[in-house]
Amino acid sequence: MMVAMTAFAVLLVLLTLNIPIAFAIGVSALAAIGVAPNVPVVVSAQRMFYGLDTFTLISVPLFILAGRLMALGGVTRDLLNLSRVFVGFLRGGLAYINIVASMIFAGITGTAASDTSSIGSILIPAMIDKGYEKDFTVAVTATSSTIGIMIPPSVPMVLYGVATNQSIGKLFIGGVVPGIMVGAALMAVTAVLARRRNYPREESFTFQAAAKICLRGVPAIMTVLIIIGGIVTGFFTPTEAAGIACVYTMLLGIFFYRELKWRDIPNILKEVAVTVGMVAMMISAASVLGWIFANQNIPRIIGEAILSITDNRIVIMLLVNALLLFVGTWMDLTPAVIVFAPILLPIATQVGIDPVHFGIIMVVNLAIGLFTPPVGVCLFIACGIAKISITDTLKAFIPFFVVMLFVLLLVTYIPPLCMTLPNLLG
Repeated sequence: MMVAMTAFAVLLVLLTLNIPIAFAIGVSALAAIGVAPNVPVVVSAQRMFYGLDTFTLISVPLFILAGRLMALGGVTRDLLNLSRVFVGFLRGGLAYINIVASMIFAGITGTAASDTSSIGSILIPAMIDKGYEKDFTVAVTATSSTIGIMIPPSVPMVLYGVATNQSIGKLFIGGVVPGIMVGAALMAVTAVLARRRNYPREESFTFQAAAKICLRGVPAIMTVLIIIGGIVTGFFTPTEAAGIACVYTMLLGIFFYRELKWRDIPNILKEVAVTVGMVAMMISAASVLGWIFANQNIPRIIGEAILSITDNRIVIMLLVNALLLFVGTWMDLTPAVIVFAPILLPIATQVGIDPVHFGIIMVVNLAIGLFTPPVGVCLFIACGIAKISITDTLKAFIPFFVVMLFVLLLVTYIPPLCMTLPNLLG
């Protein structure tokens, strides 16, 4: 346990000093090697390379690229208009549009941050102009953006599948119902607050106008159907789906919406390369730390320690959820999945949790961390767009946080919510 304690102590100190997460994890891994017996330092370089030497990880930059092409190609605006047709007439219509658009957007990009920046940059100013409070606007945007990592495709599920050698297709399909549940829960909170605060409704569309918007939104929705349908039917793998999504959204932006130009592509690729570089550094550094833990039998030691306290499945999963919620508040989602999935999965399987089910539990858990200080990426992006401090928004997050915890408990203790679709689809 000295290896794990040293690594986590160094990591917490470096994160407190605002050292970039990739470097913090890398240094903590070196510190763990320093106290681990018979582990040469050269192993760190080997494991960094090995952590990225996986064909499946190619889907990560491709899904990020697809999201960027959508944002600049005009797809996002049509998704918002489509959402406006279906829920804009409700009281607090813009808040509902925010949530529904995030659910649709989740079926294309697989990341939460791209959802926050793309949809938030349009809807946050619009909601503030319509009289919605800034803190409520930020809360709705940041929490609904987390649906992006639940509904397939999902970059964190790809990382979990790679880290634990699980079927990414099953993980993708297993996230559909939890993602929809989170969206419904957020809309329930919105309904209560909108009625209490008398938020405005959006203008209703005539049948002809609504039909025109729906027709124009078909190509955007087809992106979701192509990705999910191709994976479910086995026509192509998640990695191939990511590549097809990139090509389709690029052609859509250039030839259908005519908002994307060929000359824009190099700059977009450059932006995505910078983002992917940061993600790759986190993945490689976390792979070193994860290997050291496995080499020193840390998962077995932690599992035995927990099982010595209790063998009750309900209590153990409650402890695991509490740990993941804590981890999500101070560690970025990517390294959290790679480091903690191999540690916690053996504990979950010992009490009868399916590995795919546990992957969904882990993703929903860490999704909550995306809008929880001090590391919540979606929270930072939304606050930056709204020009409001994080401390001024915390109260508005409470009801959304509570309903997401409720969904987390349902997902944890009612396995069919996650496993019915994967089992039906083989």
